Amino acid sequence: MKKIFPIFVLAILLVVAVSVVGALPGSGWKSGQQVQNVGGSSAQVVLTAYDTGGTAYACGTENVAPGASVTYLTDVNCPVPAGFLGSAVVSADQPIAAIVNVNNRGTGSAAGQYQGTDGADVATSISFPLVKNDHNGRTTTFYVQNASNSNNDISAVFSVGGVTYNLNKPGVPANAMVIISPTDAGVPSGFGNVGSLNVTGTQPLAGSSLEHQTSAPVGQNLQASKAFTAADGATDVFCPLYRKNHTVRNQTTGAQVQNVGGAAIPVGDIVFTINAPGGPFVYNNTAAVAPGDSYTFFAGTLAGLPDGTVGSATISSPQPVVAVVNDKGTQSGVDRVTTYACFGSGGTSVNVPLAKEFAGGNTTGIQVQNIGGAGTQVTLEYKATNGKSLTVKSKGSVAPGSSITSWGISNYPNAEWDVVSGTPGDMIGTVNGVVVSGSADLAVIANESSNGTHGAASNQDTKNYEGFN
Repeated sequence: MKKIFPIFVLAILLVVAVSVVGALPGSGWKSGQQVQNVGGSSAQVVLTAYDTGGTAYACGTENVAPGASVTYLTDVNCPVPAGFLGSAVVSADQPIAAIVNVNNRGTGSAAGQYQGTDGADVATSISFPLVKNDHNGRTTTFYVQNASNSNNDISAVFSVGGVTYNLNKPGVPANAMVIISPTDAGVPSGFGNVGSLNVTGTQPLAGSSLEHQTSAPVGQNLQASKAFTAADGATDVFCPLYRKNHTVRNQTTGAQVQNVGGAAIPVGDIVFTINAPGGPFVYNNTAAVAPGDSYTFFAGTLAGLPDGTVGSATISSPQPVVAVVNDKGTQSGVDRVTTYACFGSGGTSVNVPLAKEFAGGNTTGIQVQNIGGAGTQVTLEYKATNGKSLTVKSKGSVAPGSSITSWGISNYPNAEWDVVSGTPGDMIGTVNGVVVSGSADLAVIANESSNGTHGAASNQDTKNYEGFN
């Protein structure tokens, strides 16, 4: 079993980590990788980092019990030089799930998480629904990894405002990654320059995107997401969390829907349904969407959607689509932002490799959407790295299309969750791997917030990632 990480960075504090075009603003960037053993036996987990020239760095082998997880920190486990920027491959003799956390903590407050790509899910064509080039001060940079053992000729096509822009990266070494920047491709910069990206290779690819401030002496926030392949496209796509001016942070969501089919989607043929109290609220696209192009459903401009809305969304289309959700709020005068990939399919058992219940503030909320045809109760099994555990179950049934949130487990039981086993108070200060299960297919995201249930908030950026079926 193999997982692939298209971006893997290290910076020593006070050292400028990255000076290449299209990289993240400021200094202090580094990454950590959380790997969960989702098999039935102990796993030998091996992680190897690669620089952009393909040079390998061994980051160690760990023995991981079933259901448990291990953390690889770039600046602790990997013998890479200061300023390193590259990619990584993690392998194991049992099935694994893995996520990457990119941050500049210690220098700034920015952080983003994305899902590692399974070695069976790489493809010679990948897509990204959302591209920004200094739109409202934000830019998207793309990290595309050669997921093969041969040199790879990589080509990128940006589509912005009905115009395409090309960028070629020939001869990328095995397992190495390249940066794909909209500026390098000639995409115009400034407000309104929003589009999509399609990347092809002569060998299989994996990819991730990081949306960041276009320029800043120190990065304050970061958004991260994975690339999509054709296998991810579906005519029904599910987004577990969608909201408008929710909480005192005024958290508001936009969904970017990309047409990955072979024909244009006519005006009105995308059905975007928000499942929330007072709903459902239904909207349609007001412009045709060509193959490879994308369309935005932004909560702030959807007529009739009330402030305070929090729920889930379902997207239906006559052509296969993929989608990402951007969520933005404001804390202590600073924007806090996240991105996650919506789901074309789910499962009755979903793995969440990293969930925190920290005494210092950071807490992970798990948002579970029922994407099946019948209602289901939902069970969550938390297994901490210190050996503690907690199992909880929803008191009621979650209706098809609807969602339920688990947050602040150390305070359970509450109005929505019963404790099945374990002691909630023992979970304070824990890092957990979680298994989410039900009788219907589920779509799950994990959303880590600095506004936790214990102590003062850390003011670190919020971040999230998708659960693994």
